[in-house]
Amino acid sequence: MKNVLVTGGTGFLAGWIIRKLLEKGYMVRTTVRSEKKIASVIDMLKKEGVDITNLSFAAADLTKREGWKEAMDGMDFVLHVASPLGGNNQEDPSLIPTAISGVENVTQAAVNAGVSKIVMTSSEAACYPGRTYQKPTADETFWTDVNNKEITNYMRSKILAEKKAWELIGEQDHTQLVTLLPGAIMGPNMAGKRSSTDQIFEMLLKGTPSPNVLYNVSDVRDLADLHILAMEDHAADGQRFLAHGDDLSMPEMAKILKNRYPDRKIRTIVIPDFIVHLMKRNTAMKILNTMVGMKYKLDNTKAKKILGWTPRPATETVIDTADYMINSGIL
Repeated sequence: MKNVLVTGGTGFLAGWIIRKLLEKGYMVRTTVRSEKKIASVIDMLKKEGVDITNLSFAAADLTKREGWKEAMDGMDFVLHVASPLGGNNQEDPSLIPTAISGVENVTQAAVNAGVSKIVMTSSEAACYPGRTYQKPTADETFWTDVNNKEITNYMRSKILAEKKAWELIGEQDHTQLVTLLPGAIMGPNMAGKRSSTDQIFEMLLKGTPSPNVLYNVSDVRDLADLHILAMEDHAADGQRFLAHGDDLSMPEMAKILKNRYPDRKIRTIVIPDFIVHLMKRNTAMKILNTMVGMKYKLDNTKAKKILGWTPRPATETVIDTADYMINSGIL
């Protein structure tokens, strides 16, 4: 059995990765910032009927070097999923050094331990051409300009963290790196827990009008599968992969949910783009402003062709997420 370390075990994506690795028979160790968090991970997986016999834990904080050497002991692979989330403050400047130091601590410890491969969760924030981009498509060869005034500090943290990872890997030759760049990570969580994108569905299901923002939808279950495919396949080594399925606008999501739940007062009214632009000084609106009025598509075919990845339709993701939230009593 191969040994896999998953960072950030309490997270939405990490939880699904841990589950799928255990179901495939891997020995899994996951990191938590505090041992107090261990019980919640165990409880969630047990409620989902997952056998946790092969699961262990290590306490390690992204911002500190302590604990990472011990966490890496005996590991064949590292799936580096943990990263600071912006939450309601996407302009928090501390997000940048926190993300970079996390990559430094994890990558250096993995290299020192002789880990064969790191698969790192980056973000499509690191492949954001912006409003002046003139081509119809962009792919993984594109890197976001950190000086682009449209982007937030959260987006800068993802760009600079990924660049740091590639820089550190380039200084040695025995540990491989793969980076995955998801869009908006959606889908059902487990055992009644909430996720980081639940707010989108909460707004829609409660009848909030929709800005015409376009989401590159990454189903959390499919994204977990892609991490494992990238880990297992040498063809992924040294590559970046855009990691989303279909594109869906928020108004399109509202229509899907209105058809699914005709008795709910879901509104399909669209907030005009110019209002989003006018309100971009507001942190939440600045994020939305990066997703309206774009004329290009991000080409997601590389992961499908090289790794045989088959993400599900985004419509299915939207329905599954809403069903989960309602059936779990979240809404």
